[in-house]
Amino acid sequence: MGSMNRFCSLMIFLVISAELSTLSPVAAQVDFMRCATGIIDHDCAHFLRRRVAYNTGLPPPDDCCTALVEIGKPCHDAFTQFKLKKHDYVGTEEDLLRRSDEVWNECVNVVEFVFPPAEAPNHFY
Repeated sequence: MGSMNRFCSLMIFLVISAELSTLSPVAAQVDFMRCATGIIDHDCAHFLRRRVAYNTGLPPPDDCCTALVEIGKPCHDAFTQFKLKKHDYVGTEEDLLRRSDEVWNECVNVVEFVFPPAEAPNHFY
């Protein structure tokens, strides 16, 4: 009887946890070629590839960063995982992962700076 109560409690906990958590795709579930199509243009892809995989070139331009943030972190991470599997990068695996995170963070900062949150209107002053 006690084990039945524990089992029921566990099932209730799992159902509630599943309902409360919003599942987002991870890099392993994302095809970066599909999620970036129509959003990341050829020039932007070239900037990102050179910066992340080969550690060369300038930081991506603002419009490229906006597109990168729009496709999302899972798609960006899928690109990084693709480069890892192909061994198509300069330096160590840790270097590639670090550069990938740096480019993502730079782009998030660019998007937040270029498009800051709107302030409340001055209706009450």
